[in-house]
Amino acid sequence: MDALEEHDVPYGNDWDSPAEATAYAEAADRQRPWRCQIRDHIAARVATLAPGARVLELGSGPGLLAHCVLQQCPNLESYTLVDFSEPMLALSRERLSLFPAASFLLASFKADDWPQLVDGRFACVLSMQAIHELRNKRHAERVYRQAHSVLADRGVIIICDHTPFDDSAKSTTLYMSPDEQQAALAAAGFANVRVELSIDSLVVYAGERAG
Repeated sequence: MDALEEHDVPYGNDWDSPAEATAYAEAADRQRPWRCQIRDHIAARVATLAPGARVLELGSGPGLLAHCVLQQCPNLESYTLVDFSEPMLALSRERLSLFPAASFLLASFKADDWPQLVDGRFACVLSMQAIHELRNKRHAERVYRQAHSVLADRGVIIICDHTPFDDSAKSTTLYMSPDEQQAALAAAGFANVRVELSIDSLVVYAGERAG
């Protein structure tokens, strides 16, 4: 489990627990069935990349988004899944065993060194329901700057996360409003930052690294 800094919100789940990782994977779509629409939207966006594109996913969890993208985008050169939870990566390895493009990296995107651990530049960086696992939204701009650094020119970032569920300190510390997300992406150097899709409390944001 990542170390928490002052003012970070404690974890609500033990992502080092295989049982908790499995329970999350089994319940995720049952609790929010519209997640499949969001995955399909992201996969359709990835499908517009040039053949041989390389994709990086931050906070890949049990591999649900990766599976959707790899099914719909057979011409990717590689799809790298980054997660700090070994149980989540184990679920991903099992789910993606038939996709040779998939590779797996045990690392935290909250750490300073993760950009040095990934291989080369990417056409696209993805993240779905993981940015709030930074445990404080103040860390988001730094992660977006790091993502910017590993993208190729004209590379695309696509982020999906929750908006705050209420006005409590916990919720507004963990989750960002659409304006906050777009401001953080723009401050990190992304151009053409926009909302692409919003379903219930999940919002998809996109931006590009200028060429």
